[in-house]
Amino acid sequence: MNFEQIASESTNSSVSKFWKTIAIWMKNPHVVNRRILGSRELLTIQVSYNILDILERIEKLHIESNDFECDLSSIDVKYLLNTLNITEYCQLFECKDLFEVSNDDKVYLCIRKLLPRNTQIFSPTLEFVFIDKKSASIISLHKRIVLDKQSLGPSTAYSVQHHEYDSTCINVHKLDCDSYDKSRDWLRFKLFPRLIKWMESESDVTSSRISSLSLVSIERYTLLYNSLKEKYGAKMVKIWPENTDPAKFVYEDIAIATYLLLLWEKERLEKGTQELQSFVDLGCGNGLLVHVLSSEGHRGTGIDLRSRKIWNLFPESTHLQVSTIVPSSETVFPGVDWIIGNHSDELTPWIPVIAARSSYECRFFLLPCCAYEFDGTKYRRCNAGESQYSEYMSYVKSVCEGCGFFTQVDRLRIPSTKRTCFVGWKRTYAREDSVTLDIDIQKIIDARSTVVTRPREEIVGSEAKEDLWSSNFKPRSSTERTRNCTQLDRKLVLDIVNVVAEHLLRAGRKISLEQRPGETWNAGGQIGIGDVAKLLTPEKLRQLRNECGGLQTLLRNHNHIFCVTQGQVQFRIPGIIDKRKKARRNRNSKAPLRKIKPCWFHKNHPDGCPALDIDCDFQH
Repeated sequence: MNFEQIASESTNSSVSKFWKTIAIWMKNPHVVNRRILGSRELLTIQVSYNILDILERIEKLHIESNDFECDLSSIDVKYLLNTLNITEYCQLFECKDLFEVSNDDKVYLCIRKLLPRNTQIFSPTLEFVFIDKKSASIISLHKRIVLDKQSLGPSTAYSVQHHEYDSTCINVHKLDCDSYDKSRDWLRFKLFPRLIKWMESESDVTSSRISSLSLVSIERYTLLYNSLKEKYGAKMVKIWPENTDPAKFVYEDIAIATYLLLLWEKERLEKGTQELQSFVDLGCGNGLLVHVLSSEGHRGTGIDLRSRKIWNLFPESTHLQVSTIVPSSETVFPGVDWIIGNHSDELTPWIPVIAARSSYECRFFLLPCCAYEFDGTKYRRCNAGESQYSEYMSYVKSVCEGCGFFTQVDRLRIPSTKRTCFVGWKRTYAREDSVTLDIDIQKIIDARSTVVTRPREEIVGSEAKEDLWSSNFKPRSSTERTRNCTQLDRKLVLDIVNVVAEHLLRAGRKISLEQRPGETWNAGGQIGIGDVAKLLTPEKLRQLRNECGGLQTLLRNHNHIFCVTQGQVQFRIPGIIDKRKKARRNRNSKAPLRKIKPCWFHKNHPDGCPALDIDCDFQH
């Protein structure tokens, strides 16, 4: 088996740094390869023969899908080696962390099962990684399990070789034919640069990174997620009535539901019971998580301070109610197994408190997003050397542990940067110590609440509740405040639009018009958001922040005029349709385009609109 080099990079990294990088890649292949949802290590074993001989044996191997379609957690190592027909090449060894051991000149084979995000197109894939400690190199080869589907890895074997404090290179198996293989480009332009980036990183990524989906079986997660996605996903995206992006929120809630269903299944197995857990989702928002969990047989309720349009589309079996949660003796749920806090905002630190005070058997799942304190005010970080999110996660975990929960931390696979979750399903204290712990919980609440006490009627309206846990807690208003620039003074909006447009025009960038040969049009220049802010008075900027979140929000809301990309503002040239818009038009080609809004360029641009009336999306 001959290899040829496709990329090389000068690196000033040690061998230990190289192996730490390989460890990151092997534990998190989905970070680089977006086709992969997760992976499972099947075995790591010492190799006693020539690597290339084993590679050729594996390459010729015909894999029966029945041997590897199941959950492989119970498969015996000897059986696995016999199935792969490589028993004679391997020998068992005492398991250890290969990447932490120095002065090791042995060769190891690690076999992983890679699991696909899209099971319709891609096959679960076996990856064979040979780890040569003496030569500081690895060789990887992929074998798909289902032959009529695509592999999750490159179609050819490849190797990565490191020379200490000198260079690192990536090589691929040289094929006999000259046919183009696009997986070579992926290895050269995607995988290799990411490995180099990790090697040159100053921080120790392996020490601080939280493993994802560590509390559930990754294989069962893949199967269940794809099943629920097919069952609920497309239908919900199609009927989604909210202003939020269904492609994000629908599949995010399905992923969270998948995680909870497997977590609860694991708990039932540990307790030896078949009774499905009950739940309450505090701050349930669109209610989709409640709908999926309820539809899968769990008895539960979602509570939020206001209803959503989509609530009317759920069946009666999905229990949702409008109520303002003010933490007190009335907001406990003694008959409920689990309290859920999914992006519960100002209720976030209260979730473990409510679970602890509901009953000794009550557990919680908490996925924090926005950082809030016990009194409902925004959390302010104390350590400038740490991000607010990281510091807030540490704070929330300390609250969970202070409430007497053995707290486990995990990372979800959801389309969000805020995906660290906390699970409290066991207590660190005996039932008879509940009263003492409750006093300690109150001390935590009092220490983190502001000292200013507000009138009781301001807290809950005309009737004050008894036994409030924090008299300073201020719940969010049940009326959603409009923050999309529609409430701004019309003259202020026009002034800002005109200021930005004039600046872009002064930059002057003439383009030729295809539909008007010989004519040119001033497409304007570019300007950074920060530079736009300098063109406005402090008073106008203050008004923007108060009403719509800021200048960028206003410009994005005027996307028929401006295009904001990577912090740069420029004109959105009329008549140029993006791919998604064009696809929608093709699907609805029978319906004529209704032009309601007048064309800003036709009326205000000195050169008029560059598009013909028939091609412009707006009225001329």
